[in-house]
Amino acid sequence: MDLPKCGSVQEISNALSTNQGSIKVTGRLIQHDCINRQATLGDPQTSASLCVDTSLTEPLEGSVGSLFQVIGEVEREDGGDTPIVRARIMRCVDGMDLLMYNRALRNQQKYFQSRNVTLVRHN
Repeated sequence: MDLPKCGSVQEISNALSTNQGSIKVTGRLIQHDCINRQATLGDPQTSASLCVDTSLTEPLEGSVGSLFQVIGEVEREDGGDTPIVRARIMRCVDGMDLLMYNRALRNQQKYFQSRNVTLVRHN
């Protein structure tokens, strides 16, 4: 059994331009429809939003306004322009310091670049 590829960590605005592949995004829960199993995450720093299929992660623990991290696959509906993330993992991370998290990601990327290590990118 093959495990899914690890996702590249992306901001929501970058995930919107990703065609396919695994990603990890962090955003605020703007809307959640448990009947249709869909949620919308918004980027706390921009006005970008991303649709998430939550059929594998229901019930969600958290409420509208909570901070969530999602790991899943980006897909586009039959020629549609709007991507949807089919969430494999969706967890509430309220209380996480986003500034520190983003700083740690940048430092990790700098370290990997200095060691000539290439990260898996699906862009």
